[in-house]
Amino acid sequence: MELFSNEVKDMKELVKILESKKEVPKEYKVAVIVFAFDKENKIILQRRGPGCRDERFKLEGIGGGVKATDSDFRSALRREITEEVGKNAQISIDTFITAIGEKTLDLRDNKEKYWILLAYKGTLKSGELEIAEPDKNLGYEKYALDDVNENELSVATKEFYQIMKEK
Repeated sequence: MELFSNEVKDMKELVKILESKKEVPKEYKVAVIVFAFDKENKIILQRRGPGCRDERFKLEGIGGGVKATDSDFRSALRREITEEVGKNAQISIDTFITAIGEKTLDLRDNKEKYWILLAYKGTLKSGELEIAEPDKNLGYEKYALDDVNENELSVATKEFYQIMKEK
């Protein structure tokens, strides 16, 4: 469910916006995701591996959970990009796309969790993508935006994908 489309800088701003969102539970986790495009304007998606907490073997953007030590969301996303694709690939974080809320079943502890997912559009400027977390990432796949098979996407990625196609 789309929550808002104006970029928020950090947890303080996010908490303030979410105060008015009755559909968001009091307990939630926050993740940042980049949907990066290569020089041929193909979207780069990663195939989730067996070590992921949910939606294993589905396609999604690059990113992950925000930590308490992250000063702001763009810093958190830069950290996540490096953790997931290694230091050889340079991915810029361009524009904010939107924020959605999603309830998922965490397969690691068999509990439902509510996630606030903040999505950004990015560009692969240079370098090669590495698989830095092989238990969580089976590889990268590139698609023209119109050629993505929506059945292969995670639930959240499907929602982001539809929003990106509209813009």
